Amino acid sequence: MKAVVIGPGRVGLGFAGHLLHRSGYQICFVGRRRAVAPLMAAGEYVVRLTDGHRLHEDRVSGVSAIDISCSSEVEQAIADADVVCTAVGPRALDSVAPLLARGLSAAKQQVNVIAFENAEDAGRRLRRLVAEQVGFEHAGRHGFSGAVVSRVVAHRLPPERPGDPLVLIGEPHTEFAVDAAALNHPLPRIEGLVAVDDFTAFYRRKLYRYSAGHAATAYLGQLKGYRYLHAAIRDPEIAQLVRAAVREGQAGLRAAYGPHVAGDDAEVEAIIDRFGNAELGDTVARVGRDVPRKLGPSDRLLGAARLAEHAGVAPVRLAQAAAAALCFKDGGDPPVVAPREGTASGRSRVARLLSGIGHLPPTSPLARLIQNEWQGLMDGWEDGNLMLSLEDRLWAWSSNSHAPAGRLAS
Repeated sequence: MKAVVIGPGRVGLGFAGHLLHRSGYQICFVGRRRAVAPLMAAGEYVVRLTDGHRLHEDRVSGVSAIDISCSSEVEQAIADADVVCTAVGPRALDSVAPLLARGLSAAKQQVNVIAFENAEDAGRRLRRLVAEQVGFEHAGRHGFSGAVVSRVVAHRLPPERPGDPLVLIGEPHTEFAVDAAALNHPLPRIEGLVAVDDFTAFYRRKLYRYSAGHAATAYLGQLKGYRYLHAAIRDPEIAQLVRAAVREGQAGLRAAYGPHVAGDDAEVEAIIDRFGNAELGDTVARVGRDVPRKLGPSDRLLGAARLAEHAGVAPVRLAQAAAAALCFKDGGDPPVVAPREGTASGRSRVARLLSGIGHLPPTSPLARLIQNEWQGLMDGWEDGNLMLSLEDRLWAWSSNSHAPAGRLAS
């Protein structure tokens, strides 16, 4: 069995490629020269998996790699494959679709394409993009599905010396859900593959529970000065708020899709426990980056909050996490809304942002909830300041000599 993985990054190598190797596939990775060069040199890479208590290491050997600019070689590899996986990020699907289309049009056999992207519509979108290149008749021969990935792969470490293998560090989870109706049968034999009838429900199950909690931990954690995710979630106040945010998303899922999708309290605790895995070394900066996407209308925070509202649950903690996201500093970039921007102008900017990227009407209850939470942060937020208590709105210091140091109005 042959497989092509387009995108040799953390997910492509540390999840898709790893499971394909364990399932007996001969794997060819496709990517930019710089990304595939270590694979060309070593012919293998290492995956280190840890749950925070035990460490397991797998060597993925016998792999090949092609520079994506060598289009004829890539097309032939796709034409010969039984399975093609993408792990390039949703925004890059448009750029790889023409190459994928040409390879699939030359395939004599039916090929299943699995998009390991962080997007609900990745499979449908890739099918449409391929059909635009070669026509729906050719595209319709092949299967296209997204994948709901259960594993976090936190790091892709470069070789220590030329010829040494890349090292991926992640969790041991292997399960990934695919759309049963969107792939050709028989389904590909890949370890961890779970075919589901309602792909949207299972995608949102991860997004509105795990991903919402993940992001909330990062955004609240940065306010309190934490660098690593595992340190942030071990703060009792953050853990309590994140747990409540996940339960708000869970309530929305229960009303929309039923208890089998929403899960129970034990699953919430398992999610919180995963955030505390110090062996991953996952950072607040990595988890929190790309705020505009993560504040999208159906993404992890606002999408979960909307679903909670529909279930009659006030998404107070999800709104608090969204307000913290507006304060998040992504590397050297400034926050989405600058501190001390001014009460009136800042609140107006928040309203415009929520309307623009989150499609929230400024007067909607959720928008007002987020604006109020953001305003509470603004009363003491200054560059370099750290919050000592989220619930009491207590900051480490205040530049206002006429106010009690660090204390915010309640």
